[in-house]
Amino acid sequence: MLAVYLKDLSGYFRTFSGYVFMSVFLLITSIFYITGNVLTNSADYNNTLGSILFIFILVVPILTMRLMTDEVSLKTDRLLYTSPVSFTDIVLGKYFAAVTVFAITLLLTSLYPVSMSFFGNLAVWEIVGGMIGFFLLGCVSIAIGVLISSITDNLISAAIGTFGALLAIMFIDSFRSIYPVETNPNAVFAALLALGVAFWVYRMTRSPALGLAVAVIGLGVVGLVFWLKPELYQGFVYHIFGWFSMFYHFLSFQMGVLALSSIVYYLSFTGLVLFLTVQILEKRRWS
Repeated sequence: MLAVYLKDLSGYFRTFSGYVFMSVFLLITSIFYITGNVLTNSADYNNTLGSILFIFILVVPILTMRLMTDEVSLKTDRLLYTSPVSFTDIVLGKYFAAVTVFAITLLLTSLYPVSMSFFGNLAVWEIVGGMIGFFLLGCVSIAIGVLISSITDNLISAAIGTFGALLAIMFIDSFRSIYPVETNPNAVFAALLALGVAFWVYRMTRSPALGLAVAVIGLGVVGLVFWLKPELYQGFVYHIFGWFSMFYHFLSFQMGVLALSSIVYYLSFTGLVLFLTVQILEKRRWS
């Protein structure tokens, strides 16, 4: 893993991708720092962090689009597939290289609140909590970028796919707020979700019988629950999409609260996405 990590980390600074990422990130954060803190004489830096969450949609594709697609373009992907290094080590090495570049850039932005400390007292631990949450949110976003990069062999497709995935996640909260909380529409959504899982199983196994069995079982469970205890579907979509709402979980950090549930959420979400990335590469190795 160390060799992969060092190779990709140095690659960010041998090409323009690392410099472009850092430049865009620092430019956006400096603009919001000046307008949100300096010009308004506000010491609430966490509010500024909350205002620039959209930054991940713009900069993470720059950081992650080359991670796996470069291996294809440079014809080194076959070497990875046949190397004695496990895909877990490869994925983690590439992931931690991207996270390191992000961490260095985020560390540079910590100079903003430090500069404010010369002009008054700051809620230091509140800002530290906000920075930790911002870092964890970036780690999840980078993991999603690594996943998208592993399922395409085109640089532009990887960038657009990561942008689209993060944009969709950002709009989850809006969707949760407008979707009805009544039982019937939520039960319909649960049935569609069961069919989606069945289709995914079919695509992964290429077994129509298994896909059909999963569909029948899933729809049966949905129907049984609706018959026995329909109130369980009350607000089903709201709670389900709440698990995928990465930006919603940042609210506690924005208030300076290190909520254990949010920390566990970010770490588990990151672990799940990286696990899926490894499984995709393993499947590609044998296909």
